[in-house]
Order: sequence, then C-alpha cells, then structure tokens
Amino acid sequence: MASKVTRLYQAVLRDPAAPISIRLRRTFSEWVERKGFPSPGAARAMVEAEAGRARLTMERRGDCGRYTLDEPYGEGHLRTRVTYAESVPGMTGWVIVTVDRHEGREPERRERREPYRRGRREPERRERREPVVVSVPGFLPAYLRTARISDGGVHVEDGPVVLDEEGMDRFVPVLAEPRRRVPILVLSVDPQNPEAARSHADYLAGAVTGASLVVRLADLRAQNRFNKAMGKELGVFGGGIRTYLAPFDPAGERHPRRHPPMGAAMIRDQGDAALDRIVTGAVGDTVHRELPPDVQRTLHVVYRVLAGRADLSEIAEAAARPARTDSAREELRRRMMAMTRRPVPAPPGGTGRAAEVPAEVSTEVSAGNTEETGETGETGNTGETGKSVSGVEEIAQVVADMVVKELRGDLDTALGLATSSQTSAGDLARVLRELRTLGAHLSGLRDIVAEQHRGPFTSASLTGVPPTDDPLTNGSLTGQESDPPAAGTGNLREEHRLLTEEYAEAVTNARKLTERVRWLEGRLAEAGRPVFGVPGESPVFEPASLVDVLAEARESLRHIVVGDTDAAAARLDLDHPAQSRTWAAKAWDSLRALEDFAAARSAGRFSGGFYEWCSQGSSGRLTIPTGMLSMRESRTVVTRSKFSDRRTFAVPPEVSPGGQVLMESHVKLRPVGYPAPRMYFHDDSGGATGKIWIGYLGEHLPNTRTN
Repeated sequence: MASKVTRLYQAVLRDPAAPISIRLRRTFSEWVERKGFPSPGAARAMVEAEAGRARLTMERRGDCGRYTLDEPYGEGHLRTRVTYAESVPGMTGWVIVTVDRHEGREPERRERREPYRRGRREPERRERREPVVVSVPGFLPAYLRTARISDGGVHVEDGPVVLDEEGMDRFVPVLAEPRRRVPILVLSVDPQNPEAARSHADYLAGAVTGASLVVRLADLRAQNRFNKAMGKELGVFGGGIRTYLAPFDPAGERHPRRHPPMGAAMIRDQGDAALDRIVTGAVGDTVHRELPPDVQRTLHVVYRVLAGRADLSEIAEAAARPARTDSAREELRRRMMAMTRRPVPAPPGGTGRAAEVPAEVSTEVSAGNTEETGETGETGNTGETGKSVSGVEEIAQVVADMVVKELRGDLDTALGLATSSQTSAGDLARVLRELRTLGAHLSGLRDIVAEQHRGPFTSASLTGVPPTDDPLTNGSLTGQESDPPAAGTGNLREEHRLLTEEYAEAVTNARKLTERVRWLEGRLAEAGRPVFGVPGESPVFEPASLVDVLAEARESLRHIVVGDTDAAAARLDLDHPAQSRTWAAKAWDSLRALEDFAAARSAGRFSGGFYEWCSQGSSGRLTIPTGMLSMRESRTVVTRSKFSDRRTFAVPPEVSPGGQVLMESHVKLRPVGYPAPRMYFHDDSGGATGKIWIGYLGEHLPNTRTN
C-alpha cells in the first residue's frame, strides 16, 4: 500500500559562513549519537547506519550534501531530511530542513512512539487520531548558534529574543522587511503573572526554532512603544501573543486579523494546548512556502550531483542564472521611486538649500538604526583642532611633553618597583603589569604620531578632544573661526576637571562598597549569623586605565579571552585621561559580570544569554545595568561591509572555522556623546570553548551616523 506523506516542518536557512558542512555535520552527528547511532565521523563521504528500527543515511559530495533520518512513528515513520549547498558566486549557502510523516500499514502493529511530540497531551482516543505537534530536529538550536543564520533577511535565533524599548527602532523594520518569510511571534507583558511570558517564550521558541522568530517584550515601556508603532488594531497587550505573518506593513495593513492574536485568558485556561495552536499556525505557514528562486534553481542540481549525474560546477552555473522578473512591474517601481524624493540637510557652509535624494537612497541611509540613535555628537568633526605643528623638532617637543605629562606616573611606578630591594613575587607581577601598561601607552602614542605625521599634525590630536566635545574651546560648531574665549572660561574648565575627578572617585568608592556588601552577604549565607567589622579576603582591584583593565583580565579572568585591542584602549587612555579612569571601572565591572555569566553557563547552571543574566540578576550574581548592553547592531551596520568589517575580530577555529566572527554584542561605557567607548564581545560560553571572547575595547566604531 502506497504511503501518504504529510509535510510537518520546513526551514530554509541562509548560512554565509563557509564551510557549512563542518558545523552542520558536527551538530547533526551529536544529535543522532544521542539517539543511539554510532559516531558518523568526519572523513566518510557516505554513512549508513541503523539503531533499532531507525535508519540513518549521510551523503556528501564536494560542496553539497544530504542527511536522512527515518524513525518509526505509529503505523509509518517520520523522515527528517537535511540538504545543504555551500556559498557560490551569486548565491549564499543554504540549508533546507524538513520533517515528513509517512503513513502506511506495516505487517504488524508496533508500539507507538512519538520522538517529535512536544509538551503535555491528553490521553488518546482510539476512534480518532490526535493532531501531531512537531518540535524542531534536535540539532537545529546548536547549529543556529554557530553563525549568523537567516531566512529572508531575518536572523533566525536559537531561543527567544528579549526586546526592550531601546531595540524597538531596529525591530519594527524587521517586521516590515519585504524579504521576510518567517512568522514572528510577539509576546506581551502579563501584569497578573510577569513570569508567564518568559516561560511561554521558552516553550514557543523550542517548538518553532528555524521556522519562526519568538520575541518577548521586556516591560510595559517596550510594549507601549511597540503598540504605538503598530497602530490601534495590530498591537498586543495584557499577556496576549500575536503572530505576525509575512508580508507585513503596519502602515498599510488592511486585514489586521490576518495576523492572529491569542488572548491571555485563553492561554491561562488551555495552557500548552493554546500554545500548540500557535505553533501549528506558525509552522504551518512555512511548511508549504515556496523556496527562494536561487534555492529552487540549485536544489535539483544538488540532487543530481549526489546521484552522480551532474558535476559540482553546475551548482554555480544554476546559481548565476538570472531569475525571471516582471519587467513591466520593475519599470513601474523605478518610476515611482524616482518621483519620491526626500529633503536632506544642506552641508555645513553651503547655500542653506536642502538637497534632494531619491527615497530608495535615503531609506538605505536611515534604516536600521540601533543604539547609535541620539548619538549626534559622534558625527565626526570639521575644521582644525588645536594649534598646527610643523617640523620634526616641534613634533618631537610635543611628544616629549606628552610623555612627561601623561606617562610620568607609569614610569615612576614601574621603576620604583623594579629598583626596590624587597621585591616579592606579587610585586614582580605588578612590575610586569606596569611595564605592559607603559608599553601599550607608548605604542598608542607612536600610532598617534605616525597617523598625524601622514597628515596635518596638531597638538590637540595628542592632548585635546575634538571641538564638538568642548564648546568653550571651539566657539562655533559650523566650522567658522571662533571668537576669543570669554572671561571666566578658564574657571569653567577647572571646575569641569575637578567634577570629573570627583565623579571618578565616587565610582571607585561605590565599587568598593559593592564588593564589601557582596562579601558580607556571602559570609552571612555561610555562617548563618551577622558579620560586622571583618575586612574582605581580597583587595578590590582599582583600574587606573583601560589598558590596566585588559592586563588584569588576562591574568585573573579564566573565562575571558582578550584579543588584540590594546592599541585602541591605549588611544582612549591618552586622548581622554580624565574620563578613562571612569570608563576603566565600568569596563572592569562588565568583564567581571561576563566572567561570572560564562562560568555559570559553561557549567550548566544557567541557560540564557548575557542580557537575561543581567535582567534577571540575583544577589549572588555579578551583573551590569541592561541599559549598558546592546546585543545587536542595526541591519545597515551588519549588511554593509564598511561597517561590519570593523566589527569582525579574530577567534580560534573551534569558535568559528573561518578564524573570525562578526561581533554585534557590546557594552556601552558611555551611552551618548563624544567619545562613546564600546567593548565588543562574542559569547561562546555555551559552545566549544566555554569562554567569552573580547574583540575590541576602544572608541565608538563607525556607523551610519559617523563620517
């Protein structure tokens, strides 16, 4: 009897990180090993194995492959199939994951097994078949963590995304992305049970991974801002959940009910059954969706290559073949976009008349803004800064003055320790650290000199800040010549300097008190009685500079790996000596929080991300305010190489086979203004290394609002 085939799950994933095969084979192999299959190994091009009544086939030829797993299910079987092709010119690599149910009578009735059943279910009645709720194949979450994998321009996550008010500007464009293919499930805040949304998000994310995106609104402020952006009939609130199908345009949506909401009352009454209905709707929307044109053109070629009837080069030929387009429709779009023009501000010093650019160009420039919103002080500088310096002798004099003023303390400390007659092992470590700090600062100074020697050299480039940072020294922000400084300007500068020093001292004292409280809480928990007047077991590290922070992190934080960023940190120390002490304290607190998080996650004591670690902080946990965190960059920054290349840093092959990774997550040591230091990191605490990789600590990297 011919079997009936029902498609239960489908995910079409884009993976730009080559090679796909290594990461995909590793995660898939780990999954099938847990099901009782022998290790497939990495060298064999063809693998066939059985475990009980389940059968596994893994094929690979060149840059494409296919994995097939058949498992018994009722009177038939479930077939999980994974097909992939590596990137070629004109096409990003893709992975297609499907789960099909094959129904047909077998010689004898066997025990019913449901390896893909998820959640609680009521007892079955024999007179009717219960609907199947399929969870994603178990290897997918691990695979999605190996690279930035997307579907239709939307980053597909391995778990729920927590969306705060700050991230709303980048999320709404994702909802309205014309290329989006996957549904997006948005969970609102439940005032009666704030923890309900978190548990519901975890349940849904586990059931739709790869086929949908689950987003949980962090608080009422985020919810209100989201609903304001959606409009009156497209919002979600009160603990409800709404599925936003593709395509979606909140401004022009005529059928709001096409994006089905589910109220909190139904979810509370029906529990997992209500959530399963949402899963069925979301997964069902993607099951029969057409494949992208380039995937359609290359998929049948991949099948022929695996069957030995085609050459690998035919995949690239199929990918390069132009897709069919509606020429009349495209011409209409071009004409409409040409008629739509938006004014842009006139350039400084211009005629004052605003220029006009096509809407499609202005949209590209303005879309996808994330945490750079509001940082108008980071738009670069015009005009000269400080007094121009010419000639080798004057350059040497400026450098000598800089060394005496800024590095004298480092020199005195290092030399004093080195010449001491009672130097201990601990002091020797301090000598090495001071010398490393001094070396980093001297390297940074050398880079500044070399950079300025290639162009106009100014004394302010070594000792000052850009004119937009201090209007007192830059009488105009329009590039015009400034008037002589007004009387009392010197006093204002001195007051500003004193306030900066007092603030840095206050931050240091607050950190000491925080450490004292944490230590006392630990002693109280151990002894079960109050402890007063007992000194701490270890002194609190007080960083004097950002370079000092990096040196201490390398020595004492075993779950943190600091990359080659000393030069960028030293540049901040030299350019902004007054503020660097405050930034160093924040950077150290952030690194300690990352260390605490990585230790817990690598040991299996915590399963969420760093944002959840900080937002759900407890008394025994090192955290930083979530306002300092930005876990993603805007789509414009990620997709444009001139921005993304600056955020791509080296990591070992076990973290990324290509030896580098785009780091979007970062800590904002200063949220707005100039300068606004950032610390970029990559979280592999749940991966092969169990560590956090620091790629960059320095000035704000270029984005859509910088020159």
